[in-house]
Amino acid sequence: MRRCFPQADFFFFQFFISTSFYFKFFAYICSMKRLFVIILAVWLYAGPSLAQEQKLEMTRSVKKLETYIDTITKRGVDKRYIEVPAKPWQIVLKYNCNEMDLISTSMVSAEKMAMLGINGVSNTEVSFNPRLSTSIGVWLGYRGYGLGYSFSITGNNGRNLALSVSGYNYGLNLRLRKFTTDRLDAHMWGNDEFGPYDLYEKDAMAFDDISVNSLIFDGYYLLNGKRFSYSAAYDQSVKQIRSAGSFVAGAMWFHTSFNMSQWLNAPLVQLMSNIGRVKIDEGALGMGYAYNWVPAKNLLFNVTAIPMLVLYNHTKMYLYESNYDIFLSEGEISPTGKKAYPDDLNDTSWMDDVILYQTGTAVRHSKVSFNLDAHFSVVYNWNNFYFNINGQWNYFHNKFDDNKIKLYDWYINALIGIRL
Repeated sequence: MRRCFPQADFFFFQFFISTSFYFKFFAYICSMKRLFVIILAVWLYAGPSLAQEQKLEMTRSVKKLETYIDTITKRGVDKRYIEVPAKPWQIVLKYNCNEMDLISTSMVSAEKMAMLGINGVSNTEVSFNPRLSTSIGVWLGYRGYGLGYSFSITGNNGRNLALSVSGYNYGLNLRLRKFTTDRLDAHMWGNDEFGPYDLYEKDAMAFDDISVNSLIFDGYYLLNGKRFSYSAAYDQSVKQIRSAGSFVAGAMWFHTSFNMSQWLNAPLVQLMSNIGRVKIDEGALGMGYAYNWVPAKNLLFNVTAIPMLVLYNHTKMYLYESNYDIFLSEGEISPTGKKAYPDDLNDTSWMDDVILYQTGTAVRHSKVSFNLDAHFSVVYNWNNFYFNINGQWNYFHNKFDDNKIKLYDWYINALIGIRL
C-alpha cells in the first residue's frame, strides 16, 4: 500500500533548557515591565491634564471597588470550611499544554480503499490529531477576578487568553486559544475482508500549516457555595480548609475552527472526505457534582464532572477539490483529468502544480445530544505561595446522515502563584 504521508523527522523540544526560550521569555517580561513603567508614569505625572481632584476621585473609586469585591467574596461563606486570604492580589506564572483530536467518519468508498490495498471495507474512520500546543504566560488577579495571557514556546505559534470572574457561589470563564502546526498524528481504522485494520502514523508532517482556533465560555452556579469553593481549586483566590462538595449547575458555549485547506495539504483534505475546514458551535446546559478533598493542611484535590445537554449543535464544513487524486496509481489520469501523486515520497514535483479549491459548504444541525465537561485540580498552599496543576477535558460530537464528527479537546495547566 502506498503511504499517504511522509515520515517526519524526529521532533523534540526542550522546555527550560532552550536558550531561545530564555531570551523570548526575558524579552516578554521586559516588555511588560516597560509597559507598567509607562502606565505608572502617566498616572503619577499626568500634570495639568489630570487634576489632583480627579486623581483622588479615581483612587476613591478603586478603593470602593476593592471593598465591594472583598465584601462579596467573604459574604455567605462558612469560615470553618473556607478561608479568605488577607492578601487579595495574585500573580501567577503558568505553563499550559493542550491538544485537540478531530475524528471524521470517512465517506471513502470500498473501491477507493481497494486502490490503497485495503479490500472489503465496511467502515472507515480518519483521525487527525495536531501535536501538542505548549505555552507559558502570566495571570494577574484580584480575589478571583483576573486576566491571563500566554505565548507559545514551541513551533506551534500559539496564543492563549483567559478571563475569569468568580464569587463564592458562581463563576464565569472565557478562554481563547489559537495555534498553528505542521505536525499531526494520522490514524485510519475500520474493517476489511480480513477483519479490523488499524493504520497509524505518529508525528507525521503536514505539507503546510494547520490552524486551530477555539473559544470556550462557561459559567457555573454552586448549590453549596457556603462550604464548597470552586475558586479554591482553580484560581486559588480562597482556600478550602475542610473537605466539602456541591452540586453544580453549568452552562457552556463552545466554538472551534479547524483549517487545513492550504493547497499543499490536498492529500490530507481528500482523506478527510474533501473537508478542508470545519467550524463547530455548541451551546449546552448541565448539572453535575464537584468535590474538594482536603487530606492534609494546605493540600487540596478536586474532581468536577458535569454531564451536559447540548441544545444547540451546529457544524459547518467547507468542501474542497484538487487536480490531484490520492486514490489513483502513479501515471494514471482520471476521466475528469485528475492526476496521481508520485509513489516516491521524495518526489515533490506535484507541489509545483497542485491546486486546492473550495467547491461548496455543508451545514448540519444535530439533534439534542450529551456532552461531558470534566475538570481536575491539585493545589498546595505554602505561606503566600501556591502550586497548582489543573486540567479540563471536553467531548463534542455531531452526527448527521451516515457521518460523524467527534472532537476531543483538553488542556493541562501547571502554575506557581503568589498572593500580594
